[in-house]
Amino acid sequence: ASHLQHPASMLDPNPIKAPAALQAVFQRIADFFGLPTLPLHAHEVLFALAMYTFIANVVSPILSTRLFPNIYPKFSKRTRISWDVHVVSFVQSCVINSLSLYVILFDEERKNWRSDSNWEKRIWGYDGMSGLLQSQALGYFLWDLYMCSRYVHIFGWGMLAHAISAVTVFSFGFVSFL
Repeated sequence: ASHLQHPASMLDPNPIKAPAALQAVFQRIADFFGLPTLPLHAHEVLFALAMYTFIANVVSPILSTRLFPNIYPKFSKRTRISWDVHVVSFVQSCVINSLSLYVILFDEERKNWRSDSNWEKRIWGYDGMSGLLQSQALGYFLWDLYMCSRYVHIFGWGMLAHAISAVTVFSFGFVSFL
């Protein structure tokens, strides 16, 4: 696999790069867990985490109150939390599906990996667009982990286990064998 590019040279569609200080903080985490491409996307993970938190705490309550003025305000705190989590999950699925379709249809770098001679890249490959997609997913599942931990009495231990598993699995996207 020596002919494969180093992750830092891969194309990233995000014109904003992670600040060096943030990369340095994430580099320690990345080194500990063996996630070499994570520092390149640290800002995207944090952006996604902040975005989903904002949707849960601000957008969902405002939008839900306006769309369902006779229903949402009457929900118990427990039901509102569950409702807002479902709103965030819906938004996340729209974001991830849209980005995935973009990768499938327009990511030229990945299209070049389809030949038989590039089978290693198809299995172990990394490109910037895939890193951006992973960042959005990881940011969401970190938010989900927080919510399931904080509200384990609402969502249960099974959902907490699911959140831990999802964070673990989506972190694997930052492992690169290149």
